[in-house]
Amino acid sequence: MQLGDIKSLNDITTHFPTEKDVVHLFMDCNLLKKEAKCEKCGKQMALRSRGSSYEWRCRLSKSKDCSSKTIKTGSFFQNTKLTLTQALKVMVMWIQKYSSGQISAEVGISQQTVCDWRNFLRELCVEIEKDYEKIGGQNHICEIDETNVHCRKYGVGKGLKEDWVLGGIDRENGRVFAQRVPNRTASTLVPLLQTKIEKNSIVYSDEWKSYSQLKKYFAGHYTVQHKTQFVNLIGSRAVCTNGIESLWSRLKKPFKISNGTSSALLDSYISEFVVRENEKDEFYTKVLEKLQGIL
Repeated sequence: MQLGDIKSLNDITTHFPTEKDVVHLFMDCNLLKKEAKCEKCGKQMALRSRGSSYEWRCRLSKSKDCSSKTIKTGSFFQNTKLTLTQALKVMVMWIQKYSSGQISAEVGISQQTVCDWRNFLRELCVEIEKDYEKIGGQNHICEIDETNVHCRKYGVGKGLKEDWVLGGIDRENGRVFAQRVPNRTASTLVPLLQTKIEKNSIVYSDEWKSYSQLKKYFAGHYTVQHKTQFVNLIGSRAVCTNGIESLWSRLKKPFKISNGTSSALLDSYISEFVVRENEKDEFYTKVLEKLQGIL
């Protein structure tokens, strides 16, 4: 079984029951170095057993000038006190959307440690999102909308402020974008839409005044008045924004469960959401690819 095939904790305990099994798994998928050199003598180091895991030991280790290295040296795991098995469980449970409390209880680590790991993994999503191209294209319909997300001041207390998020979804392939915005003025929203949506796309939106000039920038722009209708029939065209409304529901569901989120972390939460939406079943693989680039 490869790392990308692991879908549950049962997969870990069944196929990788020991720390040494996880070491070999991580080496096979390039999350750990497969060889190391002694920094003092320059010779290749040997992989030796040490307790339940391994270490790199210089072949001339009897010399006072030579030494050993932990198996984590040179990887993104080198600064964590978790075992590699614990780290693997955290990653798999995060992929599967377990709560911080569930991860803490199962792995046997503090919720603060879980929080640190989740923050790190979301930052990987921030980097992944940077490589995304515009959504839309010739004859593609893109629904757009803005919504507000309740955030907690300094990460504590009940929802105290609202942060606006602009987003869009391509009906043809389900690709999405979402980004926090300081306000909903045309001078803010229109330039951002131009950077996120191909100009030959057809845009559907509500009748928010900031969208009034979008026909100048895209192949077409059609609106629906939500106060009086769910669908605006324009000839054979049924204009609605059900897709983006459904997207907002999925975005805000975890925030409602946790009574909001920290405003400082909102951008990374949005990035995680966008990457999950765009990658779907390939989300795990995409995150692993980014992890491999750290080695």
